[in-house]
Amino acid sequence: MTGRNHEGAEPTRPLLARAVALVDEAHALSYALIRVLASSPREELSREDIDALCQLAYELLNKLAQAQELFQQIDRGSDT
Repeated sequence: MTGRNHEGAEPTRPLLARAVALVDEAHALSYALIRVLASSPREELSREDIDALCQLAYELLNKLAQAQELFQQIDRGSDT
């Protein structure tokens, strides 16, 4: 059974690499969202709206960073 798990681990590597790349992209997009929302004209959205959206985007950014680190750890672990 251990041999089967080892054999099945190799196809996982490209999937993890793609997942890490997608998380990297989502991370960058979330950062851009925070920057845009933070610089939005105050008359278009209320300050509370902008603050709430920035907080949500910031939380998303943190969660993506944690997921990214997890995927990278898994990817590094598949090297052994």
